[in-house]
Amino acid sequence: MKNPVIGPTVVENLQFLSGGGEMGMLMRSKDWSRTPVGTPGTWPQSLRTTLSIILNSKFPMFLFWGPELLCFYNDAYRPSLGDNGKHPGILGMSGDDAWVEIWKIIKPLIDLVLAGGEATWSEDQLIPIYRNGKIEDVYWTFSYSPVNDETGKPAGVFVTCNETTGKVNILNEIKESKNQLQFAIDATELGTWDLNPATNKLIGNTRLKEWFGLGPEEEIDLSLAMNVIAAQDKQRVSEAIQKALQFSSGGCYDIEYSIVHPITKKERIVRAKGKANFDEQHIANRFNGTLQDITATAVEKRKTEESEKQFRNLVIQSPIPMAILMGGDHIIELANNSMIEKIWRKKESEVIGKKVIDVFPELKDQKYPELLKEIFTSGKGYRENESVAYLEEALGLRKLYLDIEYAPLFETDNRVTGIIIIVNDVTEKVDSRLNVENTEERLRLAVEATELSTWELDLQTRDIIYSPRLPEIFGHDRSYNFTHAQMRSQIHPGDIHDIVEKAFEVAMETGIYKYEARVVKPDNEVSWVSTRGKVFFNEKKEPVKMFGTLRDITEEKYHEQELLESEQKFRLLADSMPQHIWTADTEGNLNYYNESVFNFSGLTLEQINKDGWLQIVHPDERQENIKKWMHSINTGEDFLFEHRFRRYDGEYRWQLSRAKPQRDASGKIQMWVGTSTDIQEIKEQEQQKDFFISMASHELKTPITSIKGYVQLLQFTHMNTEDTVLKKSLGSVEKQVEKLTSLISDLLDLSKIKSGKLFLTKEHFFLNELIAEVTEEIRHINPEYNIVLSKETKTAVFADRERIGQVLINFLTNAVKYSPGSLEIQVESYTENNKVIVSVKDSGIGINKKDQAKIFERFYRVEGKNEKTFPGFGIGLFISMEIIQRHNGNIGVTSEPGKGSVFYFSIPIEKI
Repeated sequence: MKNPVIGPTVVENLQFLSGGGEMGMLMRSKDWSRTPVGTPGTWPQSLRTTLSIILNSKFPMFLFWGPELLCFYNDAYRPSLGDNGKHPGILGMSGDDAWVEIWKIIKPLIDLVLAGGEATWSEDQLIPIYRNGKIEDVYWTFSYSPVNDETGKPAGVFVTCNETTGKVNILNEIKESKNQLQFAIDATELGTWDLNPATNKLIGNTRLKEWFGLGPEEEIDLSLAMNVIAAQDKQRVSEAIQKALQFSSGGCYDIEYSIVHPITKKERIVRAKGKANFDEQHIANRFNGTLQDITATAVEKRKTEESEKQFRNLVIQSPIPMAILMGGDHIIELANNSMIEKIWRKKESEVIGKKVIDVFPELKDQKYPELLKEIFTSGKGYRENESVAYLEEALGLRKLYLDIEYAPLFETDNRVTGIIIIVNDVTEKVDSRLNVENTEERLRLAVEATELSTWELDLQTRDIIYSPRLPEIFGHDRSYNFTHAQMRSQIHPGDIHDIVEKAFEVAMETGIYKYEARVVKPDNEVSWVSTRGKVFFNEKKEPVKMFGTLRDITEEKYHEQELLESEQKFRLLADSMPQHIWTADTEGNLNYYNESVFNFSGLTLEQINKDGWLQIVHPDERQENIKKWMHSINTGEDFLFEHRFRRYDGEYRWQLSRAKPQRDASGKIQMWVGTSTDIQEIKEQEQQKDFFISMASHELKTPITSIKGYVQLLQFTHMNTEDTVLKKSLGSVEKQVEKLTSLISDLLDLSKIKSGKLFLTKEHFFLNELIAEVTEEIRHINPEYNIVLSKETKTAVFADRERIGQVLINFLTNAVKYSPGSLEIQVESYTENNKVIVSVKDSGIGINKKDQAKIFERFYRVEGKNEKTFPGFGIGLFISMEIIQRHNGNIGVTSEPGKGSVFYFSIPIEKI
């Protein structure tokens, strides 16, 4: 460490003047050779030690030294001198010159201390001083202590002081407030009362009757007085009276409550005090006391409390966190509340008198123990900004950024005995700065990743600052030294005037600078660039700066051209097709129709855009059309819908509309492409087919019923025959008749569904009983299969018993049909979320994912080499789905090819 310069000469060993803030600097820079005390190098050790303590203290301190009583003070004392006053002129000045206005007051105290007397103590002493350009009344709490020189005699007076002007003024205000309150209390007149507990009659003086709005009668019923008491206090007062009238209470009565005058409605706060007298049987025979109007006192009390609160807020200070560590073990001798509560987050009892390392064992692996050791050993202070520290808390280590200052405490023999620690928590500030830096870094990386170039143009000098990407865009090396003029010279001649210069003129008016233009690179290659910028104006609204970005959009331009050509080809192809072709944006808004749409509807594009494309859809299908279309838009699923379109001549024809989403490489939907195909003839053929099926089913039902009856009659007649061929033949005929009956029933149900006549007949029944009946019936027809009820519930449901049984039969017959290699079928029923769920599990051929989504559609049959061996129309599951949906239930399947299937349905449990 270099020796400090004191005045014009270099003085050795002046460590005692190091630090100290402004006053330390003033002491080091002052030419002391012109003062009676001489140069600092000649000062006695007692003066040095005292000044070291003063300069390194955050408490206001002052020193009178030598015969002339020269003045010294520290930074903490400096604010008490005010502005335009004695500072810094009194540094090194004699006391009588420095403190002319108060010398007569303080000189006797100084003389008393220098004469060998004990230290003085004055509290809240009025000592007017000259500051802020005038003499001000200033109150001080101070102590004068002797400072002995090397001979042991007093050579100076050490002053520790604290200005208490603010506190005294507040105390005077409080004192005045209390005097006023006491005067109000003394001036209060009392009401008197006397209650006869036996009769509940009350005698009161005139004032009490006046307060309660009572009549002049001698005796008054207690209930009349109670009626005047405020509603919120009435119960409490009644309970207090009853308690006072009990002997065990001692008879004491003291309560505050409010009364409301019955006529004037004036509210008065009163305090009632009294005492009950008891006879020999401990029964109250008299209860009397006084009533005091404390309304003014209560109001004054609230004022006093508010004044005291303001006083506390004034005296509570939040100084910089500070602590003192003593000895080589660094024992915490002193720490203020800011250090204990804000930095350490401990209780005072947890830290005072203990070693730092014991209180904070987490510091062992940090730099601070070694730092404290170095300061204590070398006697050199240490300061660091944004020092990182980790302190242990309940949730783990807390990271702090601290501005720290360590200063050694010296004894008179220059021996270090302790360390003063001063810290400032700047964690929040540093975290904010680091967040900003991280954000800026992320922004820079993001800009680089997008291959954007950033630039800043000085509009006065035309100097330009840019990122390395900009020269590359213009065909140069990243390190190329580019000027604004060179940039402009590479703009394509066809774009410089009509695009770039025009955009510049617009930017000077609007503040927004943007254009797309061609750039000619040094190798004559032409590329496209896009520029976006913002103009900044000065206070005179003159343009001074422009900031912006520049991006190479050549590839995008080529893609735009390709897209335009592709779109033209698409439109040409679409217009040549008889089907209606249309497109929509990602929100579902239709934005293109081919010529077929206009030819069919007889509408123009303007008419469709004005009234919407739904105008050509039959009114009966519009709501369902919107519902299905929005479902596809929201889910991304294909759109498929049959609806009628109005032709130009007013006739409605059936259309099958399909739409698929067009996605980019990441799977994000870019647009929708749809077609609508005329299916009028197919619909008419389907209606004829449905009519035929309905008629055929009804015509077949009667002969089949007759055949079934005759077969059953023959079976009964030949029940005991030994002709096995006959019995087997009749059994086969019965089974085929059952299949034919089931098929006809399905066809009839299909016809009912198409005509909307499939009705439910609901009743209450136990589902497990129905399941048992159906499984037993299937076992009888297929005895080789093991149908197991692995889990069942005895829940009662409200449903169509026959139709639910029909669904179960369909599930079980399918399980039998599609499980030729596995003879075990499991049936389960259970309740969940107020629903009853039934499932049928087989280990058959299974169903792939694609077919699972369509298996409940009408006439749908799974195609495959295995499936073709199983006959059927594919309407059983369609009818089952209709039955379950009409019960407000759900139906579904889970399956895996080769591993079997699980068909299930659920219906809500309705209360019986």
